[in-house]
Amino acid sequence: MVIVGAFILPHGSMVLDPKKKGLPKEAKDLHKAMIDATQAIEKLKPDLIFMTSPHGIALSNDFGICLNKGAIASAEWENDYQDYTVNIDIDQEISNKLLEYLLEKETAVTGIAAYTPGVEVKLRWGDAVPLWFLRNISTKPKYVLLSQPLRRHDQTEELIPETLCLGNDLRIFFEKLEKKVVIIISADMGHTHDKNGPYGYSEDAAPFDALMEEWAGSLDSKLLVKKAVPKLGKALCCGYIGFVMLQGMIEKKKLTPEVTSRSAPTYYGMMVAKYL
Repeated sequence: MVIVGAFILPHGSMVLDPKKKGLPKEAKDLHKAMIDATQAIEKLKPDLIFMTSPHGIALSNDFGICLNKGAIASAEWENDYQDYTVNIDIDQEISNKLLEYLLEKETAVTGIAAYTPGVEVKLRWGDAVPLWFLRNISTKPKYVLLSQPLRRHDQTEELIPETLCLGNDLRIFFEKLEKKVVIIISADMGHTHDKNGPYGYSEDAAPFDALMEEWAGSLDSKLLVKKAVPKLGKALCCGYIGFVMLQGMIEKKKLTPEVTSRSAPTYYGMMVAKYL
């Protein structure tokens, strides 16, 4: 089997409920795009979904592969969205094989088992928001979850080469499985769109997000690893390493890119894109 599709999905909890009072129109549009992405994934009939999030259980130096039997994810954000929870099954056999494979490649990766491998790990919004939309996929796929290291905050540029390599290694691994695999990159964009937001305002946020939309619609690596880097320090994009990983995973595949929604309905930007 093969990687049958890939998706960039945001993790802002505001995209969950389009009927919420006072919700910006842009968030409603993102919700519609998430529904569209979910329908596209349903048609792919995946056996396995690989997802990486910048807000999982992060190690300081290494990428982390979750080795628990499953996960309980909550989209709770600032005492809201508590009702949006989802349970998933993790494919422990494939997760352990992936860990072994990447360690043989001398990747900076570590297996993570919260509490003990035989119980479910508790996860938050970075996983919960995309997973909530996928909760009713009819094939009931199992998951492989990869967290990103904390050094993504202050060593982003240094992480680019190894993350591209990791992406390619992930592609090789998943392409050898006798399963249909879907890739999910949980990612938001620049976090400095609003002077009243927690990170303040930067004039780099809007052009950075526009650049990422251009990249997502083309997979032109120069846009991602050359033009975007000077703006990272002020745009503050949590999803950047996930974007780099995706570039490494699918740039050699003949998938058609399509950005279906991109906006900044709050202090951070969000984007939905699919590769089919």
